[in-house]
Amino acid sequence: MGGAVVDTGDSGVKAPDGGWGWAVLFGCFIITGFSYAFPKAVSVFFKELIREFGVGYSDTAWISSILLAMLYGSGPICSILVNRFGCRPVMMVGGLFASLGMVMASFATNIIHIYLGTGVITGLGLALNFQPSLIMLNRYFSEKRPLANGTTKTTEVVKMGRSKPSNMNLKA
Repeated sequence: MGGAVVDTGDSGVKAPDGGWGWAVLFGCFIITGFSYAFPKAVSVFFKELIREFGVGYSDTAWISSILLAMLYGSGPICSILVNRFGCRPVMMVGGLFASLGMVMASFATNIIHIYLGTGVITGLGLALNFQPSLIMLNRYFSEKRPLANGTTKTTEVVKMGRSKPSNMNLKA
């Protein structure tokens, strides 16, 4: 049925611990920020979505719930695709899915279209970007891997800290 990827020995390729690795780290920082911040950003539109589609708060909350379920639940599918095709093609398809989902959601005429566009398709696209970004980071860093992983994980703190002053203006 399926097999696990097992590292059977030294492949002779050493992680560069710098060079292009820093560009990969920056990309992972951005991807992690979008993957964690986007589901939270949907809540900014709750009142407008409730008014536009005539649904309740709990119906609107399903948007970010479906998106997060796709983001974290599609990890096994993503790892199978990465093992079969590699990180770059999977991430490019993920970017296309995330974009397609947002464009589809912009033409929504009811809340189900938002569930499918933003929740399912954009969630899958974010997953196909987020999971391989962590793999790519580990391929470019070995000795400095803890620093690289820690830097990538601080993105949510940075983005949330930057958004707090702007959130005060939205509460009007």
